[in-house]
Amino acid sequence: MAYSGFTWAPMISVTATKYQRHGYVEKRAFLPGERRSAARDMERTVKGYRELRQELADSRKMIQEQEQDRRSTVETTIQTSFYKSPVGTRTQKGSGAIFYSDPVGRTSHFSATKRI
Repeated sequence: MAYSGFTWAPMISVTATKYQRHGYVEKRAFLPGERRSAARDMERTVKGYRELRQELADSRKMIQEQEQDRRSTVETTIQTSFYKSPVGTRTQKGSGAIFYSDPVGRTSHFSATKRI
């Protein structure tokens, strides 16, 4: 399919463009108590805001619990290591310059401490 260069841009209101202009509304931090009063005002005026805020809080709590569970399972695992390979090789010389390698099992054990 050929690219025509046409892109669709949604129409936005004149009011939105007025408030999005640089310098019309400056970004600033909330003053003490302003955030709570804005949230209370949103609960009163915006339909469905309270339910949305509650769902968001529940989702954040669930994610935090999942991360905590994941961390606790990682901490309880015992770190083990081999310090002797469970498989060895036995090499035999064949005729000419040919060598044959056969895997040989050996007794090995796990160690709860890391050895280097």
